[in-house]
Amino acid sequence: MPIYEKRSVIDIDPATLFRWHTRPGAFERLSPPWQHLRVLARHGGISDGARVTLVLRHGPLSLRWEALHRGFVDGVQFQDVQVSGPFKKWEHTHKVEPTGDGRAMLVDRVDYALPLGPLGRLGTMFLGPMMERLFAFRHRRIATDLARHKAMGQGRRLRLVLTGRAGFVLTQLAAFLSTGGHLVHVFPTSEDVRVGPTQVVWGPTAVPDFAALEQADAVLHVGLHALPQLLRTLDERRSRARAVIALPTVAGSDQPAGDASELGAIANGSPRRVVALLTPGLLVAWPALEGMAPAESVTPSVDGALVGLDDLLGAAYFATTDDGLRGVFEVTLPRAGQTAAVPREVARFVPEVRTLQLRVPEHASSRPFSETGFTPLNATLAESILAEMGWPAVKGRGTKDEGRREDRRSA
Repeated sequence: MPIYEKRSVIDIDPATLFRWHTRPGAFERLSPPWQHLRVLARHGGISDGARVTLVLRHGPLSLRWEALHRGFVDGVQFQDVQVSGPFKKWEHTHKVEPTGDGRAMLVDRVDYALPLGPLGRLGTMFLGPMMERLFAFRHRRIATDLARHKAMGQGRRLRLVLTGRAGFVLTQLAAFLSTGGHLVHVFPTSEDVRVGPTQVVWGPTAVPDFAALEQADAVLHVGLHALPQLLRTLDERRSRARAVIALPTVAGSDQPAGDASELGAIANGSPRRVVALLTPGLLVAWPALEGMAPAESVTPSVDGALVGLDDLLGAAYFATTDDGLRGVFEVTLPRAGQTAAVPREVARFVPEVRTLQLRVPEHASSRPFSETGFTPLNATLAESILAEMGWPAVKGRGTKDEGRREDRRSA
């Protein structure tokens, strides 16, 4: 039966790498954005007996997949085994091995078989490249997420409250911060991401846990318009939050963009450290957005001012952890404001990407976020598209594979 294996050296200690997988949000960070993949049910984490039920859509087809976790050895490995789904057999072992120099080897080993006999064996020829793309994406995302937490977080464990409009940005931000080891409490504005709030509010539709708000080290808010109300509430609750980081919400909602002149005055005049991050567009693979953003806020254009998902999350984290940073900043690729042709080497991936339009105030006085010392993972449009689509092997744009892959068949 076919066996797929990928090994990558991650510049982090083995214990930290294993803990990353045990935290809430790991699945959301590892889900390939180019696939229509959704969690239907989840019971437990990754220990023995835990289960997860997924639905995978491909065109008109919808596949239900249920997996059982077993083989858990704390700090070493865990497995997910298909109970029901598209494969005849699927046993995926996640393993962490010490390299002897303080780093860790991340190993993904999949023992699998397709149904339909000879036809299934023919299908494995096409499945190999798909798995390589998937695990290259996963290994790169784990490595870059952990590198950012190591460099920016410097071992601190923060109490973070996330507020504002529920949806794609808030979900990914919560997953990124949680897998980094921070205590994350989410107060979404609405459970239905297609429905905007009926009034200018920062908080949830239900009564929040104000104790978390009072004890927070920082508050990250999706929606620029409600900063005055949020800061006023923090004062009323005597919150210890020293920093408030504000990001734009999606366009096409009932939420206003906020007042450009007021935004700067708030950021510079508050006794708390306030950072507002402006970007009018977020580059995302289309399947990841389906059901997570209003249709009117999603466009097929990749021209103009925009930024990739991981760099928006990284900028928000940088702003949270840099105690000397305050003010209004623009977070965009260097080509911001320009209409330019899509690089030829990534053109074939463009039909799968979209720009999520975000609501920012017009004529806001801001500085480029690059002036703060923040280093983006993907400095060009081509690199951002490749990152979102799984770092495919494109001539001149590939990235070094730190591990190795084995595809072998046994009797």
